[in-house]
Amino acid sequence: MIKYDDSSEKSIVTYAKKLIGKSLQEILDLSSTTRTINLKNKGLAGLIIEKEWFGIEQNSSQLPDFDKVGIELKIIPLKKTKNGIVVKERTKICSMNYMTLHDEKWEESHTKEKLNKILFVYYFPDSSDILKSKILKIDLWKLSEEAGELFLKDDWHFIQNKVITGYAHELSGRDTDSLEASPAGTKKQVPQFNTIYADTAQKRAFSLKQPFTNQRWKEINQVKFESIIETLNITSLDSFEQAILEKINLLQGKSILELSEVFDVKIGQSKSRVAAVMKKIIGFKSVRSKIKEFEQLGIEIKMINVRKKDCRPMEAISFPAMKLEEFVLEEWEESTFLPMISKILFIPIYKAYKDIKDLDKLYLGKAFFWTPSNSEFDIIKQEWLNYQREVNNGKCRVTKIANKTKRGYKEVSELSKESATQIIHIRPHGRNSNDRDKDGLGNSIIKQSFWLNTKFIQQLIIKNLLKR
Repeated sequence: MIKYDDSSEKSIVTYAKKLIGKSLQEILDLSSTTRTINLKNKGLAGLIIEKEWFGIEQNSSQLPDFDKVGIELKIIPLKKTKNGIVVKERTKICSMNYMTLHDEKWEESHTKEKLNKILFVYYFPDSSDILKSKILKIDLWKLSEEAGELFLKDDWHFIQNKVITGYAHELSGRDTDSLEASPAGTKKQVPQFNTIYADTAQKRAFSLKQPFTNQRWKEINQVKFESIIETLNITSLDSFEQAILEKINLLQGKSILELSEVFDVKIGQSKSRVAAVMKKIIGFKSVRSKIKEFEQLGIEIKMINVRKKDCRPMEAISFPAMKLEEFVLEEWEESTFLPMISKILFIPIYKAYKDIKDLDKLYLGKAFFWTPSNSEFDIIKQEWLNYQREVNNGKCRVTKIANKTKRGYKEVSELSKESATQIIHIRPHGRNSNDRDKDGLGNSIIKQSFWLNTKFIQQLIIKNLLKR
């Protein structure tokens, strides 16, 4: 017998909030049923919360879990990172049916029906004992209140068009920005609607990408966001990128000092002073805010100090430091690094030489969005895998080489150098020599991260300059 009114949205949410702070074991203890629990079941948290708390049995129904009020239930695992607690993975919404998808309209689609209202239950998995995992937050999310629906709609149409035109077998999560065609379970092949190029395609599901749900997690935890969709009169993802670039590139060639005066940005000597000016140009009302749409779409913003005479970056572009012991256990498709290079907004800042800091001698260059091409993606994947093998093989082991620095030596590892790769490389990213990490073999090394190679960035900048 359920302990809430399943025809009342308010009753469902109120009952759901009683989960906050409870462990999976406590939920089982409160349940009136006796079940055999398989602790190795990957979806155990979801099963316990659905069955033992809400009384929802496993079923193959196409309707939302709380069908009387149109609410779908989604159990979201979290993980701890250097920057705090984040959503761990993509969120599956519904299975994809290649034989019926071609005939659907977005407004009446099965996917939109599942997306209309979602009750998110966020929990933190306990790696030592899954039953000690605790529920941290409850959130009722409504598509009707989400300006970003236009991105989900565009992605849905893109996937549908691939199915209609016979390219379901070429679907990839990289095709879209917020709603993706994710692999469903094993690599099982199923018939596709249009067999002009292939009879079957891998079984897939519609899923919300990790950045989309992670933005919502941040929002309910009081992170300040601004939405610029309405401000810039944006109607699609293409118009979103175009609007951003137009705002920045209209000011191309102006000095950062001049721009700070135009946009009334008071800046001191901090490293974030140029970033503050860029935020105002893009459309931020407050330089302390984050742009909601950038977070949802997983767009990284990278400002590059560039040598004016040849467009050569002053240094490689870094990504956050990683934990080597976690890196070696990752699968590429689920890796921490992959979302970081899915889409980047590059903003070049030109100067004559590296040590220039005067804002009247720093000039705004031509900004551009970059998403790896298929060939670039293949190279990045291969280089990532090569580094994973190197770390596994103990190449993080360092040798101390004497020099004339204060420490009297420098540390050199056996990891491949930037000169040995085409697009990405690993190198130190610690605050100092005492900011250290270790690999699975116990080798101590200064914290490391992935970097985009300077030569590759230079090629991207030149290529963008040649575009009309």
